[in-house]
Amino acid sequence: MWWLIIVYLVVTALVIFCAVSLSSILDQLDKRTKISSVFLGGLVLAVVTSLPDLFTAISSAIFIKQPSLAFGGILGGNIINLAILAFFIAMSTKLFLESNVSKKFFITTIASLIISVLLLINAFIPTSFVIPGINVNSISIIIVAIYTVMLLLNRGEEKAHTVDTLVVSKYSVKTLVLFFVLCAIALILCSTGLSFITNVLSDYYMIDKSLSGALFLGLATALPEIVTTIVFIKKKNFNLAVGSIVGSVAFNWMILVIVDILFIDGTIFMKDLSAQVLTGFLTAAIVLISITLSLKCFAKKQESLRWLYFSLGVAIVSLTLAYLVTAFYIL
Repeated sequence: MWWLIIVYLVVTALVIFCAVSLSSILDQLDKRTKISSVFLGGLVLAVVTSLPDLFTAISSAIFIKQPSLAFGGILGGNIINLAILAFFIAMSTKLFLESNVSKKFFITTIASLIISVLLLINAFIPTSFVIPGINVNSISIIIVAIYTVMLLLNRGEEKAHTVDTLVVSKYSVKTLVLFFVLCAIALILCSTGLSFITNVLSDYYMIDKSLSGALFLGLATALPEIVTTIVFIKKKNFNLAVGSIVGSVAFNWMILVIVDILFIDGTIFMKDLSAQVLTGFLTAAIVLISITLSLKCFAKKQESLRWLYFSLGVAIVSLTLAYLVTAFYIL
């Protein structure tokens, strides 16, 4: 079985490579076009970097018939994404203070918080409210409504100025778009195989499906967001870094809806102990990141909050480590 772990690492490395390419291309488009950073980071990049989450979730639930694997992968990926963002906020507080982070991202985070609280409540309620005839959980309808309202509130964002020292690429905008599409396709192909590999590893090591998805799929599918965040921080573009993470977390809720619609044998929204642990830690992490972004977007004296940003970042990272320890304990 060691060879399967090698395959897992190789595919994961390919995901990282595609993510680096995508983030670099998008950073160029951000600097060379008048397209809103909220649209590029919060929607376009969020959707593209969430493609591994989408295809691993669909393959896990539809082809492998393991909805808990898909559910755990999405929630686990969200926890890891927030931890990475929090880590860089804590380690790069000076750059974070100097950057112009769009207030629209705070709206996106609040929408994610509402959905996360909804899933937390659902995890403790024994009854599932499934709509008769279409076999879709009512939670999916609520998520679509919240996501739609979030998109409407995020309209009309002005182009944000960012701190940047990037050298402009020699390629044209059309060529950059072509490269972007090719890298996105490669990302899809690599991510599809991850769910099959994770399912085999889960069966071989007798790991709970939800937690296996949160650990193996969650980490692997979070890599695009992790890498793009690192690239944007290095390029001093904190606005896109924040947008990439909070946008991906928000879009991941829509992935749950898509899979819930396609999974005709039941609902993807789990109610076991693993679901309670995942949603509990995720909700706590979103609460802390919401506080961080609210201070950044609305507080007047930013410099005096430097240590508070550091403390909140460390708190989220510590919360994630506690989640991983708890997950292994449950295993």
